This record gives sequence, C-alpha cells and structure tokens, in this order.
Amino acid sequence: MGLLEKALRVSGGMDLWRLTRRFTLHMSITGALCTARCRNARLKDLVVEGSTQTQDLAITGFPDADLRALYRSDWVALEGQDAQPLTERRGSPQEFRSGLQSTTWDNLQLAHYCGYLLWNYIATPFILAGPDFTTKELRRSIAPGERLRQLRVEFPARIVTHASVQTFYFDQKFLLRRLDYPAAHDSHTQIAQMFSGHQRFSGILLPTLCRLLNIGADGVPVAKPSLLDLEIFDAHFE
Repeated sequence: MGLLEKALRVSGGMDLWRLTRRFTLHMSITGALCTARCRNARLKDLVVEGSTQTQDLAITGFPDADLRALYRSDWVALEGQDAQPLTERRGSPQEFRSGLQSTTWDNLQLAHYCGYLLWNYIATPFILAGPDFTTKELRRSIAPGERLRQLRVEFPARIVTHASVQTFYFDQKFLLRRLDYPAAHDSHTQIAQMFSGHQRFSGILLPTLCRLLNIGADGVPVAKPSLLDLEIFDAHFE
C-alpha cells in the first residue's frame, strides 16, 4: 500500500468520504496576510458551510459579523442580513489569481483566496485520489525530531488551488503535517502550511490547526510572523 492510500485510510477512507456531501466548520482566521492585504477584515468568528464534492462554500461572519461571503471557482459574492445581495464578481480562476498579486485586496479578492484555501484544506487528502491527479512519492525528508514522507502532486486544471504542483509531507502515522507551494499573492514567496491538532469529526480526521509560514532560503519555514493562522473549533460532515 502506497503513501497516499495509507493517508486516505487514516483520514477516514474514501468510502466514507464519498458518502459525505456537506461540511460545516466553526473556525477563525487571523494573521499578517489579512492585516496587510485587507485591513478591515475581521475573521475570528466564522461559520463555513460547503460541499465536499465541488468547490462551493459560504462563509458567515465574513468579512464582518453581519456579512456572508459566497465562493465558487468562477464567482464570489457578499451578502448582508437576510441574504441581501451586496456585491459580486465573476472571472476565470486565472483572472482571480492575477488579482491576488495586488498589494491590497478588496473583500471579494479576500473571499476568493479564503474560499479556495479552505476548500482545499478540508478536501485534502481525499481529492488527491482523483483519476486526473498525478502523485509521486519522493525521498524521505528529515525535519527536526521527525522523519517525514513527501508526496509530489500535480493538480488538474479543474481544481482551483494554490499551485499546479505541490508537495505534501506526512508523518510516520500518515498524518498530514506540511504542504509546500509557491504563493498566489507573491511569485517570489514559497509557503509552508503546517498542520497539527488532528481530531476526528463524523469519522473524518482533520488537522484543527493550520499555520501558513514563509519558507526561508534554506528551505526551513520561518516561524514568525505567520502569514495566517487557521483554527477549527468544531466540524461536522453529513
């Protein structure tokens, strides 16, 4: 059994994942990236509801307590109270990604970024088993005090994600611990997503803590300041 197959089994298994259709998260997002790019966003009390099968989710409390963001791969929108439409934007994933290169983001750009970030976070590692994904296990990597196994993944164009090629790191228990990729907001920046606090919800194993860090010239993540800190307080799959 290969690395991906073992990670899928530990995470709950593909049979269980295929039976799920929706997820609900209670979580927060903080960090320097939000502060620098979209200063008016307050994302400390969010309810995220989405599809496990398609890139489709809603974030209540985004970017403020009485607002809600809606995300699709080619569309984002903001709603006010009583689902009152406020603003929306349509575009190709490439157009949205180009907009993230701006030094400041409006709320719709932030909604696009957080939308695909969160969906990929929740759907991994299950989406990696798709027939149009290409995976290859690389040599083992030794991190301080831990030996990690690397999986190089090429994503199909149908998935809006961080980059077409990403490297996933799993520990000896086949838990996802790290994910490396070039940043969407800065082509000169390499990002490491660090995962911890794994808990099981409705049979699905999730890391409840995710920290986005810059990767230094030596390949080691720079601990401070973190770009983003994501914390899941509770989750439910159905």
